[in-house]
Amino acid sequence: MYMLAERHTQLLEGENLLFSTPHLTSIIQQKWKKFKAARIKDTFHWDKRISDFITTPGKKWMEDATTVYTPMIWANRHWVGLAINLDVGLVEILDPNPTLYSDSKVAEFIEPVTTSLPYLIKRFADPQLTQFRHLSPFAWNRIPDHYINQRSSDCGPVSVKFLEMHAHGDPEPNMSSLTDENVDDLRKQYTLDVYKTIVLPAYHPPLN
Repeated sequence: MYMLAERHTQLLEGENLLFSTPHLTSIIQQKWKKFKAARIKDTFHWDKRISDFITTPGKKWMEDATTVYTPMIWANRHWVGLAINLDVGLVEILDPNPTLYSDSKVAEFIEPVTTSLPYLIKRFADPQLTQFRHLSPFAWNRIPDHYINQRSSDCGPVSVKFLEMHAHGDPEPNMSSLTDENVDDLRKQYTLDVYKTIVLPAYHPPLN
């Protein structure tokens, strides 16, 4: 996700989009039981890392970003991509294998995110900048009619690729046209891109 944020800086800034690491959803999942049980949710003690996600200068929710793209893991075994539309209260789920879980199970998995988001926005962002005014849970849907991947260990890279394509408006070849062979290629390409974007600069900083 760091690599994609670097690659698509111009698009993200121009369209008020944000690529976020899976730590965002992971922290929400970790806090969920306590948050759900809290009698007064407005004053719930959130991890500082959550507020940092929302208030980072240049990446502030509602001000600099109205759509947040982030991966999420379900049951510690299946990755999906989330397109979180902050201004309209909708989470779009990009699920590489929608046959794996029923809608009722998906509702259970996504509840920590959809329920927590309104409170996080009220607490740390500026809801007055958009149509957002209430504390009702976000709505959610799974985006249909895309490539289905049923091979083990592909769901992570495919979810990230779906997020990247969604941010670009799903250009040709679109999500429905992907094949297993394309996925093999994109995994290799992501590996090379991460190496060039993150690993090489860490060992060979640019000369002044």
